[in-house]
Amino acid sequence: MTKNQLYTLAGSIWGLVGLFLLVRGIGMYFLAIETQGSSQNAVVISLGVGLLIGAVKGKFVLTKTARRNKNRIDNLTPPLKFHHVYAKPFYIFIAAMMGVGFMLRALNEHLGGYVVVAAIYCGVGMALMVSSLVYWKAGPDKPAIENSP
Repeated sequence: MTKNQLYTLAGSIWGLVGLFLLVRGIGMYFLAIETQGSSQNAVVISLGVGLLIGAVKGKFVLTKTARRNKNRIDNLTPPLKFHHVYAKPFYIFIAAMMGVGFMLRALNEHLGGYVVVAAIYCGVGMALMVSSLVYWKAGPDKPAIENSP
């Protein structure tokens, strides 16, 4: 694999997982209306707040994480493998986040219902999609090495 392929893979994973979480969150809004009697106003406000917070978090928090990972990939030495797309500790973090997602859905009624959990899902999904853009942007040009006389 090349470094550009790892960037593409990392950005694709973040973007697709973000899209998945956004779709999953929207599905929870339908559950909130159908099974928990949430109002359409509550859903609209929750969705708006979730997307706004997610966009801000993606721009100012997860973008830094994506840049660090992109820099880490840039500093890898060949041969590059599929599993180099993220650092080893990050895979543990991903598993933990999946566990938190399962817990949020299971305990939704204790947290304010699906309308709250859906906002979290949509916010995290938006944050991942926004920060995935880091992987698609060309990095800064490296300064040319000057020859000393």
